[in-house]
Amino acid sequence: MQHVSLSLQLKVITMFKRIFITFLTFLVSLSLSGACFAAVVAYTKVKVAGTVAHVVTADLGNSGVKVTVALAKGGPGKQESFKSIVKRVKPAAAITGTFFDTKTLFPTGDIAMYGKVVHHGSIGAALCIDSNNKASVVSLKEGRKYGWIDYETVLCAGPRLVCNGKVAISLKREGFRSSLSTPARRTAVGITKTGKVLFVTINRKASLHDIARVLVSIGAKDALCLDGGSSAAFYSGGNFLAVPARRLTNLLVVYSEKEDYQNAKNELAPAEYFAQLLVNQTEPAIFATSNSPIAASDDLSKAVYQSPTSDGIPAEIRESRN
Repeated sequence: MQHVSLSLQLKVITMFKRIFITFLTFLVSLSLSGACFAAVVAYTKVKVAGTVAHVVTADLGNSGVKVTVALAKGGPGKQESFKSIVKRVKPAAAITGTFFDTKTLFPTGDIAMYGKVVHHGSIGAALCIDSNNKASVVSLKEGRKYGWIDYETVLCAGPRLVCNGKVAISLKREGFRSSLSTPARRTAVGITKTGKVLFVTINRKASLHDIARVLVSIGAKDALCLDGGSSAAFYSGGNFLAVPARRLTNLLVVYSEKEDYQNAKNELAPAEYFAQLLVNQTEPAIFATSNSPIAASDDLSKAVYQSPTSDGIPAEIRESRN
C-alpha cells in the first residue's frame, strides 16, 4: 500500500513538473513575441558626449511599419497643436516635420503622401519612402526631376546632417545661412545601414553637430535636420517627451501596423486630397505651393535659409516669432 502511495506521488510530481515546464515555455514565447513587436517601433533614451536624446527606431523591414507625413487639420496653410494632431492621427510615434513660412503657414519643403505630391515647397533634401518600404535621402533637384514618382512618402527638410555614416554639414552649399548653426532644440530623421528610420530629438539647446554626432553614434548612415527650436516636438507610445511652444503645420509619424496607417488615412490630410488622388492617378496632385525662399521657425527664424537665386530674406519671415 505504501509502495502504491509513493508511486502515485511520483506520478503527480512528474505531472506538475510537465505543467510547470509547459507554462514556462509559454511565458518565454509570449515574452519573445512581445519583444519582437516592441522592436518594430521602439523608444530609447541615449547619451552621447553629454548630450541626451530621445530616439524612436522604426523597422521598415517589417511591411506593416509605415512612416508618413501628417498635416494640420485643413491641410497646407493651416496650423494645429501638436497634441491635437497626434490625437487625431493616432501614430505609434511622431516628431516635428519640416519648416514652415511664418506668415502663410505653408511648409517650405515638398510633401508627398500615398504616392502623390500634395505640396510644393522650395528647400532641402528629402526623406523618401518608396513602395517597397525602403527609405532614402534624395536631393530636391533629383526628386523633382521625375516628380517624386518613385516614392510613396516624401518630406523635404534639411540641411543634411549625416552622409555615408559620417557627419556632413554644409550649410552654404545647401543654401542655408550660418545662423542655423546657433544652438537650439533639435529634431532630425535618420536612416541606418539596415534601412531602419530614426526619429531623434534633443530637448535642450544643441548645435547641428551635437545632433549629427548622436545620429552617427546610433547607427545613422544618412540623416536630415527637421524643424526645431520652439517647434521641436516628440511623441512615443503615449508619452509627449518634447512639446512645442507653438502650433505646427506638419509632422513626421510612424505606425507599427498597416491597419492603423490605413485607418488614419483621412486624418493625415484632408479627405478631399485623397478623393482627388483616386480620380486622377496619372496627373500631379499639387494642392498647395510655397514660394518662400526660407525654411524658418522660432529662434531659427532669423534667416536660416537663403535660396541660391535670392539676395535676401523677406522681412516678415526674418522676424523672430518668439
